[in-house]
Amino acid sequence: MEDLRQRLSRLGVIKGDAWKIGQQPAAVAPASIESLIEGQVREGKSGACFDVVRAFAPEMLQGELPLASWLALDTAVIARMGNLAPTSPIDTRRFVFLDTETTGLGGVATLPFMVGLGFFNTSDDFEIHQLFLRSPSEEAALLDAIHDIVGQDGGLVTFNGRSFDVPLLLNRYILARRSTHLGSLPNLDLLPPARRLWKRRLPSCALGALERDILGIPRTSEDIPGWLIPTLYQQYLQTGNAREMLRVFYHNEQDILSMVVLAARLTSTFGRPDIAELPADDRLSMARWYESRGLLAECEAAYRAALDEISETSLRQEALTGLAGLLKRSDRRSEAVQLWEYLADLRQDTTGHEELAKYYEWHDVDLPQALRWTEQGISLAEAWRPGLQRTEALCVLKRRHERLVRKITNRAQSSPDEPDPQPSAGM
Repeated sequence: MEDLRQRLSRLGVIKGDAWKIGQQPAAVAPASIESLIEGQVREGKSGACFDVVRAFAPEMLQGELPLASWLALDTAVIARMGNLAPTSPIDTRRFVFLDTETTGLGGVATLPFMVGLGFFNTSDDFEIHQLFLRSPSEEAALLDAIHDIVGQDGGLVTFNGRSFDVPLLLNRYILARRSTHLGSLPNLDLLPPARRLWKRRLPSCALGALERDILGIPRTSEDIPGWLIPTLYQQYLQTGNAREMLRVFYHNEQDILSMVVLAARLTSTFGRPDIAELPADDRLSMARWYESRGLLAECEAAYRAALDEISETSLRQEALTGLAGLLKRSDRRSEAVQLWEYLADLRQDTTGHEELAKYYEWHDVDLPQALRWTEQGISLAEAWRPGLQRTEALCVLKRRHERLVRKITNRAQSSPDEPDPQPSAGM
């Protein structure tokens, strides 16, 4: 508790009885960033900015995974997972992990006052550069440093970087009247795939939540909430005291380190559709993710792996519906018949009944069988409580029932040599 009081005091928050109008917190001797953290003044053609450089051994664990797990990944799987352009896969060593700390959430006035850049160097150590603006006047030097560190033949790894970090930096280059290749680099943005995989079972897919719930990464008391960072930088500019900036350096560094193992976790999971340890929710998310990318073999494998272990009714219904739909779209309807029968047995909806009725009406033409499944579907729907779902299901099924009865009657009255009706498109 004493530690919290000290922190609040440094931010100007004083206990009730001691507060008086016009009273300011006790003066603290300003401390420059150079005196608080080991770094270097990076000189360039546009001036200087402050650069804190740290290297981490590849075997260092960030949560449950070593940093080097990124280096072992298949670059083709990275490209498919990240939906990158179908060019030659980029070597993992040529990706740069990028994260910014800014004065706001976007807009022309938002300034990236710290840009963290992490990559594996020639010794396979993971090297992080944290470029820091001691003053906004150093922005041109920071932009030049980013241009120098990020190669033109590599790629970026970000977390929400396609929507925020990269557009923000591109805007700053435009305002500074400088050219940059950042916008043309492949950008593996980890937020969309993280949502694809985990949004079904996690309340949040923010990086901090993924650290806690997926990666097993605890943060120390040095960390700071992201929403407070702009305020602390403004206070630093006003006072010249950089003590609270140390927490921002820690926050940015941890974000970058966590992105390395998050990228490794996502890619390795994406590359193994039948991975044994996935929860059922994640298996179904993987199947839908594969299907959205046109990876139908992987999609089928994920659905089948899910069905092998899922017993919970709603999840089993979803897996059966998904796999049967995949087989139907692949013109493998006869293989889907058993799945539709399982769906009908679950009695959660009339999907199985309707699909079986379609199959026996139009494909393996057996009109009495089609009529039987239609009548079973009507019986199930009539037992539901009144509502839109019941009304719609009964409307579709009864219309099909009328048509089947009519077709069976007409067939009984027609010549036995009359050809069967041809399947309709889309049935």
